[in-house]
Amino acid sequence: MHPVKQHLLLVDADAKSLRVMEVSLKTVGYGVITAVNGVDALEKCGSHVPDLVISDTKMPEMDGFELCRRLKEDERFLGVPFVFLSSQKSLEYKVKGLELGVDDYLTKPIYLQEIITRVKILLQKRDKERLERRDQKGGFAGSLSHMGVVDLVQTLEIGRKTGVIRLVEKRGTAAEVFFRDGKVVDVELGRLSGEMAFHRLLAWTEGSFEIEFKAVSRENRIDFSTQGLLMEGMRRMDERARLAEQLPPFDTALAVDHAVLGQRLSGLPDEINPVLREFDGTRALGAVVEETELDDLACLTAAAKLYAAGILRPADPSVPRTPEAAPAAKAVATAPAASWFAGPDEADAPASQPAPAAVPASQPAPAAAPSAQRPVAQPSAALSPAATPGSALASSASPGLPMGIAAGASAFEPSGASARPVSIGPEGGSGPRPAKPAAAPIDLPVMEKYRSLEEDRQRARRLRMRLWLAAAIVALAVLGVLYAQSSRRQAPETAHADAISP
Repeated sequence: MHPVKQHLLLVDADAKSLRVMEVSLKTVGYGVITAVNGVDALEKCGSHVPDLVISDTKMPEMDGFELCRRLKEDERFLGVPFVFLSSQKSLEYKVKGLELGVDDYLTKPIYLQEIITRVKILLQKRDKERLERRDQKGGFAGSLSHMGVVDLVQTLEIGRKTGVIRLVEKRGTAAEVFFRDGKVVDVELGRLSGEMAFHRLLAWTEGSFEIEFKAVSRENRIDFSTQGLLMEGMRRMDERARLAEQLPPFDTALAVDHAVLGQRLSGLPDEINPVLREFDGTRALGAVVEETELDDLACLTAAAKLYAAGILRPADPSVPRTPEAAPAAKAVATAPAASWFAGPDEADAPASQPAPAAVPASQPAPAAAPSAQRPVAQPSAALSPAATPGSALASSASPGLPMGIAAGASAFEPSGASARPVSIGPEGGSGPRPAKPAAAPIDLPVMEKYRSLEEDRQRARRLRMRLWLAAAIVALAVLGVLYAQSSRRQAPETAHADAISP
């Protein structure tokens, strides 16, 4: 397993200096987030708590000193090293920075290798201090790939523990789970909190965690029991996997096709606008779902329908539109009045019973040409729904079937007949029909994606089985305790009866 990448926040109004530091730190393996002033830095820290902050002191809107003061007041940034890198060499500024609690004050010009070395030393010092604090307070830490979020929550529930789980995802996103007597009472994930934040955490499979056992004074924001919360989370994971089948891989960046959007704008509700703003073509689909403040399932449902309607497309033109949208998604996406946030039950209903296509009275359907006049070299003409009697009924009753496969649209030869296919003409005659085109080649990346989705579903099923098993174990333990208490109450009564019996 690769170690979790450490993320740094660089804040500098000088674009050239910012770019040089960003490239140098990325080259040695750090993840880098950049900001041009203190206000921009606070916004970037809303959902991602960096491992270390490097900031200039003199910047517009909010300088480095005010940024440092605000971050030090936020409990999420306790233990995050803060470094000033400034062109102001006055002793007054250095003293002011040290009074605010900065870990280092560097002055420009400075060699990049020195910055890299100091960053490495400060991060090692921070990790050592965290280990010492954890040893003093009690608790343990580990990797999410070895012990997932579900395992952690179940372990703490069975032990009826009280404390905090601090998690850091592989991209640097941080979260906290507060539990009291084994019950999850609150979760914080960036701007999200409560049940929505907890459900988002269940998708984390890589990263690190740290548990601290201590008193928790948080207000209870979660109404579900821990088992109920986990079961609802498993249901949402299954639904998330189903929606993922209608979308490209989660590492694909999606953008809005404004030409298609302009054509379909009148059929879109206003509620879809926040979803459209999320897809700017710069972030991958998975990052959008993880970072959005909307409900992740609602965001995925709307994205699947926008993708089916052609409003969303891969930002990279070389990426094919795979997989094809499911019929249910296509049906809802093409209905102007449909609810774009509807779940699968609502989406399947209109797709299963499509309205038959009506032919205007002023424009009757053209009569089918005789079979002898139909060109054999064009499969579309030979297999057209209009080429057979009752084809209008077949096309309206079975819109999802290939043309020529619906009832009454084709005849099949018995075994041993000529290999040449036969089509039924309007007068009942038969004529030659071209052979079926060769099957499309299998798209290996798509097959790999479906295989990964199937593995996710199997993992979710195993997690549900473990949840039921844990619930059964707890129930048996409770029954055992009740039986033991009942036995202890009956023992004195039996002894008393034996004592007074003749």
